[in-house]
Amino acid sequence: MNSNLKYQFLEDIKPEDILEEHDDLLLENAKLLQVTDEKLAIEGTVLHYHAKITGAKANETVLQKGSVDLRDIWIPGAAGWQHPVPILVYPDYAKALVEIIDIYANRAKHTPTFVKTGVMSQVNVAAQFIEYMCLHGHLVLNGVNQKQIDKMKVTLKEGGIPATLALHERVNSFVDLLIENDELEPFLIKDGNNENSKVTSIRVPKIAQCIGAVSLENQVPTSVYQKVTEHLKSKGVKVGARLASKGAPAPSQPAVKSLNNWFGTWNRFAKLDNEDRMQFIPFPNPNQLSKKLGKVAGRTKNLDLEHVVDLLGGSHLWVYEYSSKIISLVNEITSLKNQYLDEGLRHRTLTEGRFPEFLVSSKKVKELEKLLGIEIHKSSLTASDKDSKAFSVTEVITLLMTACYVILQTYNARRQAEIQHPLIGITEEFFRCKDKKFNWYQACFYNEKNGERRWYTTNNGSTKAIQCLIKLKKAWAAVDVDGLFNVPTFRIDEQGNFKHYKYHFNKGKDSKITGNAFLKMMLGDAEVDMSSHPFRRIYAVIYHYQYKNADLLALCHQLGHVDPEETTVYVTEPAARETHEQLHHKTKLTRNEKAESTVAIKEENKALDKIIAEVGVETTAKDILTLLMGTEEMAGKYTSYLKKVYRVLQKSVRFNNYTKDKYGKGFSELPDEEKSNEMAQVLDARGHKHKPKPHATCHKKEGEAKKHKAPCEPSVCKGCAYQEVKRTQLDIMKEDLIALKAVQADYLTLPVERMRAKEQSANLEILIESHERTMKRSKSIFQGEQPNG
Repeated sequence: MNSNLKYQFLEDIKPEDILEEHDDLLLENAKLLQVTDEKLAIEGTVLHYHAKITGAKANETVLQKGSVDLRDIWIPGAAGWQHPVPILVYPDYAKALVEIIDIYANRAKHTPTFVKTGVMSQVNVAAQFIEYMCLHGHLVLNGVNQKQIDKMKVTLKEGGIPATLALHERVNSFVDLLIENDELEPFLIKDGNNENSKVTSIRVPKIAQCIGAVSLENQVPTSVYQKVTEHLKSKGVKVGARLASKGAPAPSQPAVKSLNNWFGTWNRFAKLDNEDRMQFIPFPNPNQLSKKLGKVAGRTKNLDLEHVVDLLGGSHLWVYEYSSKIISLVNEITSLKNQYLDEGLRHRTLTEGRFPEFLVSSKKVKELEKLLGIEIHKSSLTASDKDSKAFSVTEVITLLMTACYVILQTYNARRQAEIQHPLIGITEEFFRCKDKKFNWYQACFYNEKNGERRWYTTNNGSTKAIQCLIKLKKAWAAVDVDGLFNVPTFRIDEQGNFKHYKYHFNKGKDSKITGNAFLKMMLGDAEVDMSSHPFRRIYAVIYHYQYKNADLLALCHQLGHVDPEETTVYVTEPAARETHEQLHHKTKLTRNEKAESTVAIKEENKALDKIIAEVGVETTAKDILTLLMGTEEMAGKYTSYLKKVYRVLQKSVRFNNYTKDKYGKGFSELPDEEKSNEMAQVLDARGHKHKPKPHATCHKKEGEAKKHKAPCEPSVCKGCAYQEVKRTQLDIMKEDLIALKAVQADYLTLPVERMRAKEQSANLEILIESHERTMKRSKSIFQGEQPNG
């Protein structure tokens, strides 16, 4: 915090005393506030907001509400107020804040996000801009100059909003003052009300008021908790085991996306209708500025083929092999609870006595431990020790729920909330069986972009995952619980029902009750990017590799996955269903099922298309690399085409100048990996796309006339310069050859069909032999072309 500022903390007066003393002033200033959007309303000092969600529930509009009391938003004092005060003390700033929220609300739609995070995010970010101006003595917006904004940019780059507002320094100074004056007691949270109670945390909102901070959520530094812990121990006060480890790390450079969002909000201060507004746009060209000041996304390793196989394979085991055992155990626990409650036992006796006894003696628990290869925590159903390798039953259920989530996200490529949210996620009422004989099931997925639900056919894996979630919910006898992603804690409420928490895939990275625990179990210590949208990448990897990798192909068969391009036609054009099934019968992708899987509907998700394209370029680069190194076999004319491209780039003066500028070397001098990446980028720029098919991968240019429709036929594509065939795809041809010969030998089949099968098998046999010869030659196709090896 700048030492030249005359700033004081709330010391001799309590926040509640200020609110009481100036209650009339706060109400009077609140009357001056106005909103125009119908989703907002002001009553007294409270800003109310709501959203009417249509389409989430059948024939029902769901009203979601939220509110924020402006009396609870405190900012630093300045010019006459030498201590923090509610923002309502400054009518101009209060008007500016409310108008910023009103502008946002007018542009926002009726969505769950608007109520859940949207409004409060805008409130905090806008109010923190005002907090910064108050810290630097600015009572009005029109008095802020460019020099002040330039200073703000410097601190934003260093550590984002926490550094700009000096939050860590201010909290540290205030806590030092409390310790010095022995006034820490009112700011402590204890686990009880007696003298043996332990201090488990500190009252962060109360500290925020006393230092004039809009929000200190996740911003109190670890050093403060350590300081408080040491002080309390020195006085003989008992503290919780985790108190000293709480807190936020030092501020770091914010992400580009965060800065861009902040700048967008703060620029509205120059567009207000109020007389008091910024006299210039504080952050012009926010996109460029955020890239200049923000942190570019790190180079974390992307999820690759082996990770996807491990993750899908593990999810498959949990959903198909382990789920029935886990659900059976939950059923038994629920029956036990009902039995003991009927006998009149107290809830605490069950949770602390009978349930642990059951866990120790249960054969099902022992079987589950052996099956899962983990230890199940015995002293509590709810939670295990943080540092223990054992998992509680609640944590095991969370693992199962994550496996279901992985399958549903991967094969349907929905947004996170569209899967797990209690209102707009998957629910029992939006899952149906269209034809049990053919195992044809559908789910009605919500789309956040257009606020509607549509019915889509689910593949075998998705169907099994939803059925598993429904059975699990019934097993713990959920009462008045929305959605399928709820995990029982096995604590008992006053009505004798099990309590639960809402499952959230990304919440609590180090916790066992989050998706990360399952990812760590499946992927080990692999350092891969599993942040905001990993499942789009998983889907893209499946799209490009499902016919190139035998393990992935087997998993896709087990889960009922089919060619994504054909599935898009299938689920968006029901009239094309019969044609779709015939196509997949030809490619051996359906066995006895008439109805097949659904995956993401690509027209709904441009971001998915982008990732599919990115992974396509990566896949092409890896294929080129294996040819350059001679480590993998490949058939088809595309290998010869790549050799021609390689020679052209070798001789191209312009391209060699480009590589010299980028790498300091000519193309021929580059390592194989960089050569393959550059070749793949060139091919992509020329319109070549990586389009996987069962029998070959097509690299045909976009916009080129189509000679035949997907899926491509081996005999039709055999001479195409853009055809690439891997070993797994050749194996699919061999399976087709066996099937054709079986038809040829079946005398119950019509003669015309046997003749057709004979002709097709003869052509396919010749083609397979040709591809086998080409594969042997492909390993040495680039020999002699690379001076550096």
